[in-house]
Amino acid sequence: MSDPEMRTILDDHGIRAAELEFFQNWWLDDERGRRARADEGLFYAAADAFGSRHINVGCAEPRGALPGLEIVAERFAALCDRAARHGLLVAFEFLPWSDVPDAAVAWQLIKLADRQNGGILIDTWHYFRGAADPAQIRSIPADRFFLIQFDDADAVQVGSYMEDTTQRRRLPGQGSFDLMGFIEMLDEIGVNAPVSVEILSDEQRSRTLDEAARLAHDTSRAVFELVRGPRRNAGATG
Repeated sequence: MSDPEMRTILDDHGIRAAELEFFQNWWLDDERGRRARADEGLFYAAADAFGSRHINVGCAEPRGALPGLEIVAERFAALCDRAARHGLLVAFEFLPWSDVPDAAVAWQLIKLADRQNGGILIDTWHYFRGAADPAQIRSIPADRFFLIQFDDADAVQVGSYMEDTTQRRRLPGQGSFDLMGFIEMLDEIGVNAPVSVEILSDEQRSRTLDEAARLAHDTSRAVFELVRGPRRNAGATG
């Protein structure tokens, strides 16, 4: 289909493809890096076609995969410059098992890169299963949080971290995370970022598309309304 045909389908259903993910290997110079640059072109083609807001990036590999933080920041800055030509923000997602394990290291990276369209993606799973340090969050300017990914989890991790995070996420409010306290913290410091509901679980994948989408929306909105009230939350994205 042509770009206008695809946009028409989205428009007819009131949908905007605001978020593009997940892009990695952008820091490499080898064959994987060359493949990543080809993939990067596809992200930009999608952004141009759909008017997307942001691209989510990071390193999902274990520690030791990245070069020094200064080198990563330099390559992240170059990525931000390329993305800016397509009107995109670049949201870096920290992952507890990686070389950028928490918000503090992610913020160091963003500061070193020094690009206004570079910021942080904070996923509740990786925050609570990782450092879960409010001081880190409060030390970062509110406008540098570009995206919130929202999900819940059982109190005890089952199996490996990767198994738990890809198979056992819970719908918001159906797990152990202090999501209300998390929202209150972000509200207090003035974070105003879109919310992306990310439920990676075997249970969610077994549902029909309609049921999965409805539950993700309804449970997320219910948690936000417990904190903010229905009137204030009426215009929230999810």
